[in-house]
Amino acid sequence: MTPSPDPLLLTQDERDAIDRLSEKLADTSSHQRCVSSLRRAIEAQETETIGSLLDGGMALYGPLYPLLLVKECLTDVYELYRSQGISDAIRDATLFDIRRWADEHAARTAGEVGLSQVHWIARHLSCRILQLGSLQFEPKTFGHPYRIYRQHDHDEPLILAEAGIECGREGYLKEGDPAFTTALKEDGMTLLAHRVDLITGQISSRSDSCRLDDLALLCDRETEVLNVHIPKGTDLTGDAVTASLSWAQAIFPHHPVMVCSSWLLDPALDALLGGESNIVRFMRLFAKFPIPFSVPQIYERVFGHGFGVDEVLAFPPQTSLQRKVQDALRSGVIFRTMGGVVLSNGAC
Repeated sequence: MTPSPDPLLLTQDERDAIDRLSEKLADTSSHQRCVSSLRRAIEAQETETIGSLLDGGMALYGPLYPLLLVKECLTDVYELYRSQGISDAIRDATLFDIRRWADEHAARTAGEVGLSQVHWIARHLSCRILQLGSLQFEPKTFGHPYRIYRQHDHDEPLILAEAGIECGREGYLKEGDPAFTTALKEDGMTLLAHRVDLITGQISSRSDSCRLDDLALLCDRETEVLNVHIPKGTDLTGDAVTASLSWAQAIFPHHPVMVCSSWLLDPALDALLGGESNIVRFMRLFAKFPIPFSVPQIYERVFGHGFGVDEVLAFPPQTSLQRKVQDALRSGVIFRTMGGVVLSNGAC
């Protein structure tokens, strides 16, 4: 769906509900203070403050209130995007995510008008994230316990685990009673560390030695990278993804490393969907690394919020993907939420 000049695309019923709440709170000092504080936070791009104001307002007045605040401060958001040199088209595509999450809230609450993912939406209101084509991009500190190198005469990155990562026998993360714990040592000439398999995301149980003069460090846990986010229902065809990544490289030329954390990067999808699937082609673009998770994200994305393995197996399947996930679980397939890296063409 292409965003209109009103990126929120509010229905008449939604506008009426917001207007009624606005009239009810018009003379309320707490509402007036919240709007004033939100406008200042938007101007200063204070993402955490924006999220706290939306969250606090929701606690006072319910999930409709964040939509009221967004509507009342939309002019301030527009001015921020203009001041950052962001085109109206990119702005509207980015803010359209608010519409997505309003729809998601309605789906989870039997049609209630509102917005509950307020800390996520704070990124959009503070111009800290941009939708460029099919994907969203957010400059952010990497934060994962890995080092990413460019090897001389290699197109693929080298991902090495930092010291102290507890792993199970298969090389995935395991807290408590690990099969092995990673170590990393360097002496100025060589680096001894555990490699991460770029296809499966498994951490090797053995340390490998690498010459430092053959490596160029692109990223460690403190490096600012470009986080890649995948909106629900977006176009993941090869051309659309390539265009989106290329656009991001042009907008963010100083971020050679793009990072994504998603169920869509799970190598298990290869056997589940087949190599011609757009999802699998997207997954294969990324060099993998394991990340912690409690419940595989695929359960929520394919079945519903709050689903665990028991709920997934008991659910009457309504789509072919749901049936495939259930069959895979019964055959012993383990699903994982996975991290991944793709390097821009200019990474060196």
